[in-house]
Amino acid sequence: MDSTITLEIWSRASACCGDEFVHVLSGLLDEYERRPGKDEPVRITAEWVGQDGYSSLVVALNEKSRRDVRYYDQGWHIELRSRLWAHICRGIQHRLVLSGMAPEPITEDLLAFDIGV
Repeated sequence: MDSTITLEIWSRASACCGDEFVHVLSGLLDEYERRPGKDEPVRITAEWVGQDGYSSLVVALNEKSRRDVRYYDQGWHIELRSRLWAHICRGIQHRLVLSGMAPEPITEDLLAFDIGV
């Protein structure tokens, strides 16, 4: 996923959801099931997802312990595994598209992902 699309997704979602964004993220974290295998770590910063998105993610991660969700809060960034990060981003993107709040580039990116382009 392109970093411009990622920032747009997170900015729109945090603006559209407001205080409920933490609950959306928490629900996505609750749904995540880790598959066997190794995946690379991803560093998430406030510059990458916006300050509101970053703060909401920190709150959702710290809300409760989840069996398949592992993260490391380094203070200036959060480190997640790439499959967990993809699950969160695609989940937010999917919700934006379904709610009609996604602009065309976000919708096209999700469609391209869904058909494997």
